[in-house]
Amino acid sequence: MTTISAIDTAKLALALLKNSDDEFIEYTSRLKLLKLLYYIQGYHLAMFNAPLFKDKIEAWLHGPVVPSVYRWAKNLTDEKLQDEAMNEKQMGALNLHPQQTELISEVLKIYNKYSAYGLRDKTHTEMPWLSVYEKGQNNEITTESLKNFFTPLVEK
Repeated sequence: MTTISAIDTAKLALALLKNSDDEFIEYTSRLKLLKLLYYIQGYHLAMFNAPLFKDKIEAWLHGPVVPSVYRWAKNLTDEKLQDEAMNEKQMGALNLHPQQTELISEVLKIYNKYSAYGLRDKTHTEMPWLSVYEKGQNNEITTESLKNFFTPLVEK
């Protein structure tokens, strides 16, 4: 399986959301995008036994955060964030296996129906975040804990 950066994953997710025929259209905020990346990484680990991106995920106050993506998107408005979506050529250049792209699309289809704060609240009930969150600490959510949590969900 191909590994890409978390920022490329974010840009790909924005493109897939922009191109989806989902009737639930709202700007993908930074908060929502960061939670979607957590779900994408978790399901990718469960399905393929490998991370989609190597960037670490941390347990912050408002749920899981990929610090590299947070820093990249920090100064973008939600509207400007949409402009960062990849085009078809950029998506092709990632060289993802079709199963990877399909998985990302499926995860987005499932979790895009939640609002940013709906996703935030959902992550606060899940063990990968719950088991390591300490106020003000930004502890890492390991790929192992993601895999352990998401594998039973994939097997259902």
